Amino acid sequence: MMRKHAPIPTEWWADFLLNQYSRSRRLGYLLSGVVLVLLPVFTILDATLVGYSNGESVWKHILLRLPAAMLAITFLLLHRKKDPGLWAYPLLLTLNLSIVGMMAAMFVLHYSEQGGHLLYITQGLTLAIIAVATATVYGVRDLVLIYGLPFMAVIAFIVFSGSPFPDNPIHLIFIPAAMGIGVVIATMLYQEHQRTFIASQQLEHSALTDALTGLPNRRSMHTHLQSEWSRAKRGEQCFAVLMADLDRFKAVNDQYGHEVGDEVLTILATRFTTTLRGGDRVARWGGEEFLLLIPSATVESAMAVAEKVRRAVAEPTFATSAGNLAVTLSLGVALHRQTESIDEVISRADKALYRAKQEGRNRAVLAGERSGTVFSAIASNS
Repeated sequence: MMRKHAPIPTEWWADFLLNQYSRSRRLGYLLSGVVLVLLPVFTILDATLVGYSNGESVWKHILLRLPAAMLAITFLLLHRKKDPGLWAYPLLLTLNLSIVGMMAAMFVLHYSEQGGHLLYITQGLTLAIIAVATATVYGVRDLVLIYGLPFMAVIAFIVFSGSPFPDNPIHLIFIPAAMGIGVVIATMLYQEHQRTFIASQQLEHSALTDALTGLPNRRSMHTHLQSEWSRAKRGEQCFAVLMADLDRFKAVNDQYGHEVGDEVLTILATRFTTTLRGGDRVARWGGEEFLLLIPSATVESAMAVAEKVRRAVAEPTFATSAGNLAVTLSLGVALHRQTESIDEVISRADKALYRAKQEGRNRAVLAGERSGTVFSAIASNS
């Protein structure tokens, strides 16, 4: 019994498409190798076990195998060149279609013989139908084309050719049966791949997300900081780091308990995400400390964001299970300088935060341009 299908969440769909593209390359590479190995083998078997009545039949069989061979060679060449184009999936689809089409054409070629040749080719077509199901990327969606076109061509030939129906047609039932098996195999493989992808994404999300607040964690923020630092080194833009810390949060835990403290942190995370601009980022840095990253920042814009966040936290009060609590936030702000590392700009923001605490809390302080100096830029106890 197949397990329930798990759809891909919308926010992961772009990553899933990239994953499917990589899967197309891997499947196509393996299938191309198998095709180039097996085609000569089956050609020899045809000549040995079945035999050809004349030279014309030999060339017919070679020509029928040629498209699949050429597509397999093309796939291997593009794969080796590491061509970045979006060719893998359509080429894999065409290769699968050529394999089934090749066997369907041989079936049509031998249909009028009504003997051992037809049984032999029917068995080959049955195996091909099942085999290509294992090399599909989107399951049944791929098989609609891979099975549909050759099957309709075979039906049309049988109906319009006037060839007599086989005396013992029981072996022809293998073809639709194989198609049914192929649909089941392709569906199971596709759904299993989806489940594997979702599990991988969830694991990665857990590794980069703070479990309590749902915000990115320290590890995740380091990735974004590295990206902004690289852009800044190229002279493309300047960024700002805001170090934020809840005021007297220990007193909340001591007086109301850690469960209420967790509620405060969760509400705080929501206020961060609803207050910040689209390109700004926030992460839980540790305990009640949070780090905000402001791309393309100036002193004015960074301090404006800091003040906006401070006001959003201060008002209204936090609705918790212990009642409405007045919560405030102190922030240290530092603009990255060309000569400093990520750790250095964070250190300056941390020193500015310490100064904000010293000056009375519930305020934002900007780190000065000279190393080790800070000055209060905005202070408010409202």
